Amino acid sequence: MTDSKWNSYFSDIKPKLAARAAGFDTIFSLLKGRKNPVLIETGTYREQDNYSGDGCSTLLFDNFIELHCGGKGQLISVDIDPNACTLARDNTKHADVICSDSVTLLGTLYGNVDLLYLDSYNITDWGNDWEASSHHLKELFAAKNIIAPGTMIVVDDNIIFNNKRMGKGRLIYELMDALDIEPFIDEYQVGWIWPEE
Repeated sequence: MTDSKWNSYFSDIKPKLAARAAGFDTIFSLLKGRKNPVLIETGTYREQDNYSGDGCSTLLFDNFIELHCGGKGQLISVDIDPNACTLARDNTKHADVICSDSVTLLGTLYGNVDLLYLDSYNITDWGNDWEASSHHLKELFAAKNIIAPGTMIVVDDNIIFNNKRMGKGRLIYELMDALDIEPFIDEYQVGWIWPEE
């Protein structure tokens, strides 16, 4: 399958992604090596075309399945906000958008996932990231039955300020560091590849 449609789409969108541009570039480069990828994201498309603010990952993942994978693949997007779920359903072709608490839903899933993209808890105070980072740590543990060797785990919304790591992925970063799992992305998005056992 030619990749020209995806490359054309992503090259147009990439400048709009601001701090997430390099991270998404790396994620999609790795996903290109996966056949019929299974993508799960927490937090769905919630504001029209807000690429620089929200990332619009739901649209990116949906278009990747359409343009790169020829419609073959699976995207599950979960969000607790019914309005966001409606917006996501209205703007995607391949997304199974589920209105639910993300931790609850992730605990019901089984099988192997290629990408687990965690972005459900809106962080409003970078100096107090405890609620956001602990929520995403709960998501990680809830997803234990879908994480396998090779699964990419990516958390959005992270910064380093005055040599201090802050954001949604802080506690997961500390866990992965304790497990000696190095990130493959360490920017605004932080991501790891779950290792072979």
